Amino acid sequence: MRTPTSFVCAAALAVLAINLGACFGDSSYRQGSSDEPDSGTCAASSDNDAVRLALAPACEGCHVNGNKPFFASLAAFESGLVYDERFVKRGDPEGSLLIKMLKGNAPGSYAQMPPGQPYEQLVANGRVTMTIAQVEDWIRDLKAPPEPMDTPSPKEFQVRRLAADEMVVSLMDQLGLTLEDFVSTSNPDWRNRAYVVNWNKFFVWPGDWAPGISGEYVSDSRAPERYEALGGGNSLEYRKKNPMFGPSSGQALVQMSQAWCGRAVDKQNNKAVLRYVTLADTSTKNPDAVQKNLRNLYLRMLGQPPTDAELKELYEQVYLPLEAQTTRLAWVGTCAALIRHPLWITY
Repeated sequence: MRTPTSFVCAAALAVLAINLGACFGDSSYRQGSSDEPDSGTCAASSDNDAVRLALAPACEGCHVNGNKPFFASLAAFESGLVYDERFVKRGDPEGSLLIKMLKGNAPGSYAQMPPGQPYEQLVANGRVTMTIAQVEDWIRDLKAPPEPMDTPSPKEFQVRRLAADEMVVSLMDQLGLTLEDFVSTSNPDWRNRAYVVNWNKFFVWPGDWAPGISGEYVSDSRAPERYEALGGGNSLEYRKKNPMFGPSSGQALVQMSQAWCGRAVDKQNNKAVLRYVTLADTSTKNPDAVQKNLRNLYLRMLGQPPTDAELKELYEQVYLPLEAQTTRLAWVGTCAALIRHPLWITY
């Protein structure tokens, strides 16, 4: 399927911006060292930043976004974690909740962070190189917070790629799809049966989402594999989220967009994609309806109305060449092209 040239260029720039913005490369902590970081790693701007980069391989999977995005930036790390006495008590590592979580003896619901493997095992297997003793030394010698604190500015433009769970949930909603479109729940004993998922439905489902935890919810192992390719984590397998958007994510999204748009177009009485047209309407028979539906679909998928130039480009470079084959293929291809647009991929 063809995609407009500007769509491709914009997507490439968006992906580059996402990948450059997610810089957690240097997982070593060298307090007081002036050594240059290795090629391809992030240079720490301060002792606090060095700790952020060192802890990131263990923590960023859950704390790059969400309600506790401590590792989204240095400002977020300092304002949300370092200088919040609920987590770090300056000069008192033994009384700091952060240390207790790393040791696995914290009070409350989250005794251990990160969940899964103990932090010391992550150090032992080389996933992180900063030891708990070094974290304790950092807290013991932690400098006073600057005045005023450097907090994230709401005026600054920030962008990130959609997480895998956001892609799955929002795309189902946008395309008018439900779980029933992928797996059958008609059997009264469905919760206790392994589903037979036809591969061409391209089911995407996380391995640790209920009710799939038992392993019997999905009989096609490719469903969670596709989710992880989109960057999703799997706490049961100790796999963290991947904030990058690389070749695997791109390939999974291309296949997912085409398969799911096809299911949305084929679904009876579904107005998500074909709101103002039917498959019998063509650019020759009903040009006004086709243009109206294109404009509506652009707004639905990208959250903003297209300019005349954008609509013309989508119509001439995507819709018309595919309509020459079938109208079904034209609407599936147009829908899939919008899903791969940077305005859809990013948030």
